[in-house]
Amino acid sequence: MWQIETSPDPSSAADASLAADASLPVGIWSVGGRDWICRAAGGAEGILLGDADDSLGFRIDNVGPDRLPVAAEQYVCGDAWKVDFPQSDGQFSLRFSIRVVEATETRIVWEPTFAIHTSLLDTAPSLELSALGSQDESVAREVSVAREISAGDEVSVMVSAIRNRDTDGQLIVLLGPHDAPFTKDRCSTSRMDLRIFGEFLEKGVIRKTRPWVILDRSGEGVSEGDLKRYCQELWNTPLPLTA
Repeated sequence: MWQIETSPDPSSAADASLAADASLPVGIWSVGGRDWICRAAGGAEGILLGDADDSLGFRIDNVGPDRLPVAAEQYVCGDAWKVDFPQSDGQFSLRFSIRVVEATETRIVWEPTFAIHTSLLDTAPSLELSALGSQDESVAREVSVAREISAGDEVSVMVSAIRNRDTDGQLIVLLGPHDAPFTKDRCSTSRMDLRIFGEFLEKGVIRKTRPWVILDRSGEGVSEGDLKRYCQELWNTPLPLTA
């Protein structure tokens, strides 16, 4: 289950009068002696999914010079941790909800849901999903696994994967058929870079996306059978009504 803690905001370290009050929300999911961590600060820190040593992590930032909104209200509802990033002087507000689909001491499957909306009339916000490492060709060759037969229909899931050069970590992102067509793939051999949203956002309209993020520390990586199962589960899991 979720454990919610706070950590000091590094941007406040230079001002001792603010450091005592400035804190960032950290969600921890512990299993088998390993802590899987979500740092949901927003602002210059972005949102980070990873484990305790941060040697392989998945980061969410705003595209462009503006920063993400800063985290405010947060709470746990059932198996989901929800964080509100209100619009202040930026272009949009963000609601972030994350639940754990599956977790062991060597692997976690996160389901983050991002919902954005704006009070402005002319915006086209975009979020960057990124990770550093070397492109995982073994998974790239198995992208066809993501085309599954479900109830007689062909289902397409977008698969992106990367490995850390110095550790046994593997990171895979799955985007279902409702999200993949609206995602720009800017990945390279040294960087995972996926851009979500980016279209004109009408005032008052809420737009959502829900990738699955798999972080594996087994050394062997995610098998073809497991990848196939995750694609099927993502397809069969409805988009949350609220984020």
